[in-house]
Amino acid sequence: MKELRIGRVINTHGIAGELKIDFNTDFPEQRFAKNSELLIAGEKLVVQSSRPFKQFWLVKFSDHENINLVEKYKGEDIFINERKEPRLSEGEFLVSQIIGLKVIDEKGNSIGEIADSFHTGANDVWTIKKSNGKEILIPYIDQVVKKVDLQTSTVTIELLEGLDED
Repeated sequence: MKELRIGRVINTHGIAGELKIDFNTDFPEQRFAKNSELLIAGEKLVVQSSRPFKQFWLVKFSDHENINLVEKYKGEDIFINERKEPRLSEGEFLVSQIIGLKVIDEKGNSIGEIADSFHTGANDVWTIKKSNGKEILIPYIDQVVKKVDLQTSTVTIELLEGLDED
């Protein structure tokens, strides 16, 4: 079964076993709901409790009552089984579906490919790795991202002035 990355453990929080999670999913309430099963460092963990905290989520797992039991997860990616994906409406997609897509401008010129996506307070930001190895950050907003085509594995963007300093 395919596993999908939904976040990364940033740090511990307090001494009671909570982990600070930088999530990469549009459904954090579902992903971190009580009794949800997540995979971290090859281990299946069951969510005991969770709550939003600034731009992160704090998650506590069953049988992990203190900081000593969770420190080993710092820096680890968090996965779910693909079968647990929610149903999406027309025009919606998952972050896991866009990583690796080719990015072009409105004239069809290649810009690079999507390497990562992360949340900010206002919107998501995509990391585009260019062919020269440099990275640029683009906001996922209507003024920039014009079309996401999963069938052709391309994303069409309007590269606004200042987004690419080359």
